[in-house]
Amino acid sequence: MDLSKKKLWIFDVDNTLILDVEHPTPFKDALRLWKVLEQKDVTLAILTNVGRLSSRQVHQAVELGGFHLPVENVFTAGAAAAAYIHNRVPGARCFVIGEGGAQEDFVARGLDVTNNPPIDYVAVAADRGMTFSELNFATKMVKQGAGLICISGSLDYPGVYLGQEDVYIGERSIVAAIEHATGIESVVVGKPLPEIVVETVKVLGFEISESVIVGDNPQSDVAGGNAAGLMTILVKRNPNDIVNFESGTLDTNPTMSVESLDDVIRFV
Repeated sequence: MDLSKKKLWIFDVDNTLILDVEHPTPFKDALRLWKVLEQKDVTLAILTNVGRLSSRQVHQAVELGGFHLPVENVFTAGAAAAAYIHNRVPGARCFVIGEGGAQEDFVARGLDVTNNPPIDYVAVAADRGMTFSELNFATKMVKQGAGLICISGSLDYPGVYLGQEDVYIGERSIVAAIEHATGIESVVVGKPLPEIVVETVKVLGFEISESVIVGDNPQSDVAGGNAAGLMTILVKRNPNDIVNFESGTLDTNPTMSVESLDDVIRFV
């Protein structure tokens, strides 16, 4: 398979480049492929479903792992959700549940992040410090007509919080409570939503045919990349570290499946 004509390489982060954003230990095969691509006439970018951290914070994590790229080439689910809302209601008043990262991306997009009505959109990212009052207020605002956005779609995920290593419920699980209480279905913004993959390609100035996406998760990276029309590369990591996403009827079969990203180098 000839990958030498691909000009844009988009990588997932957790369990692909590094263990995860809270453990930025790099995978050696990923570093080797990254270093080879840095010597080529290609653009490297990141598209991650992490919504609890901002693009800036994710950039810091991958830089610690040894993956160097401009912060402008880092795209998070939070930034995608902010763009989604901005494109519909510029300057919208948003109540955001999250650990601060999504709020940062929302403010950077020019949205009004507020804790008081009126609220145009309720947006939910993973938040391990969320209070009942926040969840209750979000539910009330949706009942009163605010749009409901789920920033990414993980049901749960491993991580470290206040020094405690554990598996934590994700944003999709939090949003399910609001959906149940209101009867309103959320819009999930994140992989495998193909629009955010397409938007990433467009923002960076490339064509779909010039682009490839690399990740560990068939339900998010592969499904989203396939739906967007990109070539998809699946690297097989520890299956216990793969976050569960809902991909519906999307195609989860990669263009190329490898045991190690070293196997990709000879095709570049």
